[in-house]
Amino acid sequence: MDLAHLDYILYIARERSITRAAEKLFVTSSALNQQLQKLEGELGTALFIRNRSDWQLTPAGEVYVEAAREILNIRETACQRIAELGDLASRQYRVGLIPERGVDMFTAIYPQFHRRFPEVILEPQECNVRAMQKLISDGEIDLGLITLTECQKDGNVYHHMADEEIFLAVPAGHPLAGQGCRMPEQAPEIPLEMFREEAFILIFQASTMYQLTRELFDQAGFEPRVLFSTSSNISKFRMVRAGVGCALLPAVFALPDEGIVYFRLPGHPQWQIHMCSRRGAYLGAAMTGYLELCREYWKGKFG
Repeated sequence: MDLAHLDYILYIARERSITRAAEKLFVTSSALNQQLQKLEGELGTALFIRNRSDWQLTPAGEVYVEAAREILNIRETACQRIAELGDLASRQYRVGLIPERGVDMFTAIYPQFHRRFPEVILEPQECNVRAMQKLISDGEIDLGLITLTECQKDGNVYHHMADEEIFLAVPAGHPLAGQGCRMPEQAPEIPLEMFREEAFILIFQASTMYQLTRELFDQAGFEPRVLFSTSSNISKFRMVRAGVGCALLPAVFALPDEGIVYFRLPGHPQWQIHMCSRRGAYLGAAMTGYLELCREYWKGKFG
């Protein structure tokens, strides 16, 4: 079996287009199509359903792609383990960071990582959780920070860092503010439905937090009046502090502030913080060290 064929098929499956796959592989579409036809001839079956703009895997193609990923993963693992017999010289890893908290974590732990592995290069890449899950599955990110609920996990490996509570943040001038607390961990519990008439700043729909947010409003029995949606929890915090509206904030962003009071919600809803890697991937000494530093960082945040 020609290992180049494995890469070819994975690129076509990933791009769902032979034209786009050829561009990524720096070959012509006709050359790539010839390789695909040759492989399908050897296998005696088609691997793709050809459409003009969207190539889909056949059942045989799905089997081939799954096997190809396993074979290439074995090759990558072997190469990494051989490299580690030396001095880890010039090793480069791609680490995924979700916006805001990911950058904070990376800048906090990188100095210590660099002292331990001075020859290792880390290439940080910022993206949202759903994009990162795909990049990890495709082997384009080695280890990524992810926040989600249990039902949002895919087939990757999730290394649990912490459970993070979601708090209700309310402007200090709100009529019910006197019942709340500026320290979120000391905040009293209150039903979300008591704020059914208030305006809310929500997280945008592409966020994994959006599903949890919607479930909380559904359980409270009302549709929130939405001022606007944003990708930034920091923006939500600042809008509450400015007295614009209320927001649901993860614990990391629920900071003590004179302009905000906090409440805990019934059941103390939470989501999970994980470091994520591809199933079957060999992390090696450097990525294992990075993972340990991540775990220490989140332990410091949540105890």
